[in-house]
Amino acid sequence: MIMEIINHLKSLNIKRSVLIFLFFSHLHLSSQDIKAGYMQVLWQSGYKYADTTYLLTDANTNVNRPYILINWGVKTDTSKLVQTISTNNGFLKKYYGTCTYPGPGNFMIRWQDSFRVANINNIFQSDNENIKLSTFLYITPFSTQANTAPILQNKNMTLLIKNDSVIFKPQFYDLDNDSLTFELTQCFASSYYTPIGSSIDVLGNVSFHKDSLGIYAFSLIVKEWRNDGAGTDVNIQSSQLDFTMNITTDVSLNYINEFHNIKISPNPTTSILNIDDKNNQLQNSTIQIKNYLGQLVFCSPFANQINLQSLSAGMYFLTIQDKENNKTVKILKE
Repeated sequence: MIMEIINHLKSLNIKRSVLIFLFFSHLHLSSQDIKAGYMQVLWQSGYKYADTTYLLTDANTNVNRPYILINWGVKTDTSKLVQTISTNNGFLKKYYGTCTYPGPGNFMIRWQDSFRVANINNIFQSDNENIKLSTFLYITPFSTQANTAPILQNKNMTLLIKNDSVIFKPQFYDLDNDSLTFELTQCFASSYYTPIGSSIDVLGNVSFHKDSLGIYAFSLIVKEWRNDGAGTDVNIQSSQLDFTMNITTDVSLNYINEFHNIKISPNPTTSILNIDDKNNQLQNSTIQIKNYLGQLVFCSPFANQINLQSLSAGMYFLTIQDKENNKTVKILKE
């Protein structure tokens, strides 16, 4: 009798633990709100610098975040929320903090948070991945000109559609008239891949031929260059912009998906994948499947049914392509 009671209590504890786990798992998922972030470091006076971090967050989630923690490279301190602006793309939140450095040198300023938005196409299980920003700061002696980070004007992350491409124009400008260069880099995530066909031009404009409708993450580095007086351009600061493109909600789509009559099922799948071509428009196309590293793992002429039993469990990207069009969708193999 006593053992039955003990076993019953153990059962209750297990159930309670499961309920607690499920509660916190739901709480975490319902708090995934950060769509974009940018750190803007501004010189104040002497060796004192101010950081203004902008976070674009999902309006439907609205996490209470009165401050964030900034690692200045010499200390970790809070930056307080000083402004919240409601935009057509969410809440733009502005955080402000300062740091006085001991003297000249190279410093890496960092911020990270675990509440990156969920369901990002090019980050597997993005709800479990952090969003991270960093800024490289080169502080020179007082005798040289002070430095201010490039100003991001398109903080609302407004997107454009041009033909088959989605375009983000950050519209950076530099108060110090330093030269700026731009490059795409990896987001801080273990399974990140750069969206297919993405590119960046000399003005920092990011474009890509969307893999499929949904959310995509990008990371952009803007570098400032200044002549050192001896004829050499020196990289004096690098700032990171991490942002998402939501093709279903952030863009007013006038783009018609030529493959809108295709149905792929079941997804997820354990082996067989059915491709329903209702208009018989894909009979001369090919099917390619790549893993999240961009490696080709399957290729065949079009068929209404393919067998993926040989593939390991995970996330893949299936592309159907003919001479005029291509369509890529995310599939999950269980």
